Amino acid sequence: MVTEVIKIDNHGNGVKQALSVTEKAAEYGELDHKESIRLRLLSEELIGLMRGIAGDISSDFWIEQSEKDYNLHLKSEIFMNQELHKQFLEVATSGQNSAVKGFMGRLRETIAVALLPAGGDYSSVQNVPLGFMTLGNADSYQHSVNAYMWSLQNYKESLDSDEGTSDDVEEDRSELKRAAWDELEKSVVANIADDVKVSVKGAEVEIVINKNFG
Repeated sequence: MVTEVIKIDNHGNGVKQALSVTEKAAEYGELDHKESIRLRLLSEELIGLMRGIAGDISSDFWIEQSEKDYNLHLKSEIFMNQELHKQFLEVATSGQNSAVKGFMGRLRETIAVALLPAGGDYSSVQNVPLGFMTLGNADSYQHSVNAYMWSLQNYKESLDSDEGTSDDVEEDRSELKRAAWDELEKSVVANIADDVKVSVKGAEVEIVINKNFG
């Protein structure tokens, strides 16, 4: 089953309809009260993630469901202008002078970095303290290829194996790793979702949250 596609923007339009679609999908899958609440929480977090990245952009939200297996989709096409470019740089570098912002905040910064167009001078972005977030990459992201993929499963597996950390990470590895796991433990999405996948290809970004209640 695939739900209708709901248009959402950063002014809050479409959010109520998207949550209504989520509730109907929960009913269709015969989820109990606790499961339905968790599915709604995942939808709220997914919508909030994209709304926090940039200004006036719109997104398509829909859910694919097979029995009790749910995939929540949010897709946006972002055409970079000067104002958006400035906003993305601000989001991408916001962690330099801020305290712990949690897993979703770091994921938001990672997406913002990936969305910056190829060929620019992003020397300030190179110093963004994403830490172990880079371990979720399917491949090392480079602006020259203008494509990026990240998954929560890859991230967790890489943290477990403690492999692939770049040599230029200045923080103590054990301390950074403890902080990364702490962020995951405190995150609603990381605790509930079975996986989160992020795909950025040129101007298109898609985030998919998977949860199997079976």
